[in-house]
Amino acid sequence: MTSMTDEADTLLAQRVESSRQLGGNPELAMHGGGNTSVKVMREGRRVLHVKGSGWDLATMEPQGMPGLWLDPLFAVKDGARLSDTEMVRFLRSHLLDTSAPNPSVETLLHAYLPARFVDHGHASAVLALASRPEAEQRETLRALFGDGLVFLPYVFPGFDLSIEGARAAEARPQAWGMWLAQHGLFTWGDTAGESLTRFRDAVAVCEAHLAARGAALMPPTPRRGNGVLETLIPQLQAALPDLAFTDPRGAAPLAALSGREGMAEVVSRGTVTPDHVIRIKPWPLILAEGVDAAGIRTAVAGFGAAYERYFHEHSDGTQIMLDTLPRVVFVPGAGVIGLGRSASEAHINADLAEQNLRVAASAEALGGYQPLPRPEQFLIEYWELEQAKLRK
Repeated sequence: MTSMTDEADTLLAQRVESSRQLGGNPELAMHGGGNTSVKVMREGRRVLHVKGSGWDLATMEPQGMPGLWLDPLFAVKDGARLSDTEMVRFLRSHLLDTSAPNPSVETLLHAYLPARFVDHGHASAVLALASRPEAEQRETLRALFGDGLVFLPYVFPGFDLSIEGARAAEARPQAWGMWLAQHGLFTWGDTAGESLTRFRDAVAVCEAHLAARGAALMPPTPRRGNGVLETLIPQLQAALPDLAFTDPRGAAPLAALSGREGMAEVVSRGTVTPDHVIRIKPWPLILAEGVDAAGIRTAVAGFGAAYERYFHEHSDGTQIMLDTLPRVVFVPGAGVIGLGRSASEAHINADLAEQNLRVAASAEALGGYQPLPRPEQFLIEYWELEQAKLRK
C-alpha cells in the first residue's frame, strides 16, 4: 500500500508541475482557464485527480487537484442527462476528501478519456483558428494534424461537453487530442511530459499556419498604458465609481492593432472563448479618443441600456440580471482598459481584453472572426452554476 501511495503521489507531483508549466504561459492558458488531470491508484482503486474550481494552473498545488473515485463516475456516462447542478452534486459525492474544492466542470470528460494524463487550455493560436466556420476548422485540422485530433463542434461546457467529447474520442482511438470549436484544445498522453508536449506542439503548428496565411498572431505586448488612455482614466472612474480600479494597455503595437478599420465592431462580436464572457461581458465599452466627461457618461448609459436589451432578449425569465456595467474599455487607436472592483480584477480583465483583441484580429485576417452567437454567449454568462452563486 505504501508503494502504491508513493507512486500516486509521484504522479500527482508530476501533474502539478506540468500544470504550472501549462498555466505559466498565458498564450496557452490564462487566469484560471483550462484544466488538467491524472489517473492514479489509491487503496487498490482507480482515482482521478483533476483541477479544482477556483485554482489557477499557474500556481497549482496538490490540494488544488481533488481526487475522485474514478470507476463510479462511469455510472452516468450512458444514462439520463444531468443538469450541471446535478453533475456537480454527483461529482462531490465521489470525492476522496469531502472538504476539497469542486472538481472542474469538465471532470467527466477527463474521466472518460483513457489516457493517464490530460491537458486542456485556451491557447491564443488555437482560438484564432477555432473562431472560424466549423467546416473550415475541420479542413484545417485534417491538413495540419491528420487523424491526430478529434474535431468536436461547439457543445455547451459541463455535462453535455463531457458526454459528447467522450463519444467523439471513443470513435477515434488513435487520436492524441481533441479540438473544441469556439473553445480550445485537449491533449493527452501516458506521461505528463507527453501530454504537455503534444499541447505545445499543436499550438506551435497553429501559430505557423496563421503566419503562413497572413494572419500571424501579434505577440503579447508590455503591460503599460499611454497618454490617451491615462487621460481617460479619471473620467472613467467618475462615471463608473463601482469599478474604480483600472489597468490600461496601450503599448504601440496594441494601440495600432486597436486602430485597424472596423476593429471596434470585430471585438464587439463576442469573446474568443466561452468563459471569458463571465468576466468581461460579451462586448466592451467603445470610447473615441479625446471624448469628454459628458461623452463618457453618455457612452456608459448607452452600454447599460444595450446590456439590458441583450438580457431581456435572451432571458427565459428565470435568470437574475447581472450588473450592466462594462468591464473593458476599447479606444480605437489607443488600446484597451481593464476595469474592476479590485486591482487584481482590473488586471485580469485587461489581460483578457488584450488576448481577445489579438485573437479576434488574427481570425479576422484569416477571413472573419466568428465567435459564439449572442444566444450562446448569454447561456454561458447566465450559466446555472454562475447564477447559483448569486442566489446564495
